[in-house]
Formats: sequence, C-alpha cells, structure tokens
Amino acid sequence: MNLLPSTARVAVASVLTTVTLGAMPTLAHALVIEIDASQSSVTYSPGGFPLCDPDGNCGVLPPPQTFALSGSFKLQQETVFVTTSLFPPDGYERQQIRFETPVIESGGASALGFDFPTYFAVLSGEDFVANENPCTWFPSTGGCWSMGAFGSYAGTFNGTTLSMTGTDYVGDFFPSRFDFTLVARAVGVSTVPEPGTLACLAIGVLGLGAMRRRPAPLNV
Repeated sequence: MNLLPSTARVAVASVLTTVTLGAMPTLAHALVIEIDASQSSVTYSPGGFPLCDPDGNCGVLPPPQTFALSGSFKLQQETVFVTTSLFPPDGYERQQIRFETPVIESGGASALGFDFPTYFAVLSGEDFVANENPCTWFPSTGGCWSMGAFGSYAGTFNGTTLSMTGTDYVGDFFPSRFDFTLVARAVGVSTVPEPGTLACLAIGVLGLGAMRRRPAPLNV
C-alpha cells in the first residue's frame, strides 16, 4: 500500500497546527470609558450675525445654551505607519487613539447637531491632540488644500482618567459652534480577536480535523 498521501496529510496538518499554536491569539483591547456627567458639558453658540432692518434696528443672536454630557464610548489605541517620503521611502510609526461606538446623551445639543468626535487623535505619552482637517493627518511632501470649519479636541489620558476639551461645528456658511468639556474614566476592557487571529484559529481547527480524520493504515 502507498502510505505517502496519508503521511503527507499528517505532516501538513502537523505543520499547520504547530504554526497556529505558536501564534496564539493576539487581542485588541478597547477600554470602555464612562463619562462623568457632573464634570462634562457642551455649550452651543448659534452662528450667523444679527439682521438689521432699513432703519438700522438690529436683532440679536440667541444666547449660548449649555447641556450636560453623559454616556460611554470605547477608546481604541492603535499604531500606524505614516509615510513622509516616497523617494527615498521613509516614514515613522505614530500612536493614535480613537473613540468608537459612542453612546452619548447630550440633551438638546444632539438635536441642534452636536456629534461626539470619532476621528483619531495623535497620542504622545499621556497627551493627545486631534483635528478634523484632513490636511493635518498626513505630513506628506505634497500640498493639501481645504476649507471650512473643522472640529478639534485635545486632552490627557493616564490609563484610568480621561480629560479633554474640544470644538465641533454644524452648518456651512456661518456655522454654529459647540464647545465641550469632558471628564471620563475607564470602567472595563472589551477584548476582541484580530481578523488575523481568527484566520489562524480556523487553519488550526482544519489541521486538527485533518489529523483526526486520517484513515487507519491497512494491513498488507
């Protein structure tokens, strides 16, 4: 009997299983952050300018309104490679944080157009800073041109407590402005396998299955 196919299946399955077990799950940790409503708020300042009639009687803009902020979000930390030159190739690794899946209660501010920021911030030690203007995202050698009012935020995160202030805009020609202050604390960790990890685990399961299903040798 030719035992080569059976032996090859066992060898391949063994190699796949060894590779998989040698690359045990690499997990991405997203901290769950809960907002302290007693120290967090957003202030809405209407945009535009007062209108005047032909007699010079001018109206006034509505006064700013302040709303409490509460809720939670996930803080995801990531490392990205930023290309600074193509000829010759060059770049550096940048630490970033991103606020994901926000569940935010901002009272009337959300009805007026307030959006909690989900664009990334550059992290340096405990400090982070972010700007919604895409021209600030990539320090490339090419030019970049943009216009309009862009949101921004900055603050600190020491692994437990996050403090930040920021600005958001809504509207086109004379945008209204939201200024927010936020204090929040980590309350838990959400652990999610990376897609590559799931692929490795799938290969390992197939390898183990191939080993279990190999036919028993025949007596010849």
